[in-house]
Amino acid sequence: MATWNAHFRLTREQHVERSKERARSLISVGRTREAVASMMMDMQKYPNCEVSHEIHAIGIFAAADGDVAVVRAYIEGFN
Repeated sequence: MATWNAHFRLTREQHVERSKERARSLISVGRTREAVASMMMDMQKYPNCEVSHEIHAIGIFAAADGDVAVVRAYIEGFN
């Protein structure tokens, strides 16, 4: 429960940036699928961060294709 509460002490911008940092670190070790999954889950954890399934599909398909550039664009596109 403490982890859940910690998310709500951050501003939306701080939450998005921390989420991006986690995803970037996964990409840096070649774990693109996990990076996309991490970003998807993090965006669902915080109010007003949810995006449409179509946006997440971009990241999912890019990771499945091994397209790191598009995965990075997917992650960096959150603001």
